[in-house]
Amino acid sequence: MRISLAFAGLMVCAFMANAVLAQDGAVVTANNYQYHEVQASPSDLPDVIGGGKAGCGCDNAKGCKGDCGDFCEPWRLFPNCGNWNITGWAAVGATANADNPASRYNGPMTFNDRDEVQVNQLYAVIENPIDNSGCGWDWGARVDLLFGTDYIFTQEIGWETTQAGAPKWNNRSHYGLAMPQAYVEVQRDDINLKLGRFYTIIGYESVMAPQNFFYSHAYTMQYGEPFTHTGALATWDYSCNLDFMAGIVNGWDRFDGVTDRMGFLGGMIYTPDHGIYSIAFTIISDTEESLVMPGTFHSRNMYSLVFTYDVSDRTQYVLQHDAGRHSNALGANADAEWYGINQYLFYTLNDCYKVGARFEWFRDDDGTRVAGVRAGNPYAGGNSGNFYEMSVGLNWTPCSNLMVRPEIRWDWYEGAGPMPFDDGTKNEQFTAAVDAIIVF
Repeated sequence: MRISLAFAGLMVCAFMANAVLAQDGAVVTANNYQYHEVQASPSDLPDVIGGGKAGCGCDNAKGCKGDCGDFCEPWRLFPNCGNWNITGWAAVGATANADNPASRYNGPMTFNDRDEVQVNQLYAVIENPIDNSGCGWDWGARVDLLFGTDYIFTQEIGWETTQAGAPKWNNRSHYGLAMPQAYVEVQRDDINLKLGRFYTIIGYESVMAPQNFFYSHAYTMQYGEPFTHTGALATWDYSCNLDFMAGIVNGWDRFDGVTDRMGFLGGMIYTPDHGIYSIAFTIISDTEESLVMPGTFHSRNMYSLVFTYDVSDRTQYVLQHDAGRHSNALGANADAEWYGINQYLFYTLNDCYKVGARFEWFRDDDGTRVAGVRAGNPYAGGNSGNFYEMSVGLNWTPCSNLMVRPEIRWDWYEGAGPMPFDDGTKNEQFTAAVDAIIVF
């Protein structure tokens, strides 16, 4: 059954690829498509989603000339006001679950966790971007606002919620407002310092919809990594090939908790001169309260390794490995552990079309990580076992302001505990989804 479903998915992907091979647009190299969040400046947005040719001489103010591959800068709703600008996007999608669960929840899947149409992100960025061209002083600031169903995944304790986790201004489970970033930064020559609340540098996938190939997200991102931090992060552009990052943060997704304890966040990114591959290694080390012994704190450490390799001008392969441990989380000498491997393969057909596949294995070794996030989700977690998912999809980018992302996905679980899918009745599920991102 699993093999037949996987084969069917690959056939659908192949059919979509064949349908567009007749397009003769110029080829975009894999490096021009920005998936990777772990960069020297992790929160930077791509100027042109899905690749494209920035500064190609726009005759059409909206960046859509009709011919595949003829891209310019995206049309912006708000004009620049001095050094400040306002940009953003709207991301709306729909997911169909083959099981049609009565609760309309897709088990532990995120961000498209509902078997329905979702307005995932109405996203605004208010920014004074920093740019000293590698020499001298400069400063900048940024605030991100996210309204939609994705708000619940980006909340910080003590910011959008109280110290006890109760909502401050969001009184609905499906739609709400979050402020995932609010920081100032200063730069002196090759060293940048960011102060405030900002997205994590850990992992591969991003909260920001335009920076991801797939509509759905990996278990690793949702359950194995932090989303945001509050604190300070320094980035040193040591050379053309090597960047270092180091900072002090208030743990995972926490602005003001009942007990605040600082942790270390850091990493490095190496890219050789030829640029064929890059290696990003990031870690976070802090202390967190025991899951069974309130008031006692023990070390929690995790790392993420992301290897990106350009097989050819058209083909890119990505390998991600995460591992984490919370010491004594389940009692004396009873640690909680999680780890996994993600693999991605992308193939650029032309400037308008790109196909991709993702295969993931995520091990929740002690049943402490994977659970339904949103209130009302019948899956409460507690499963000690292996979560697998395979996704295949297509990105269609007809112009710089629009991206459409259809995908099909198969999830299955092997291990102990309650069944995570179809309201606790199945260990596997099949979904088909599509979303559209309009950049403004």
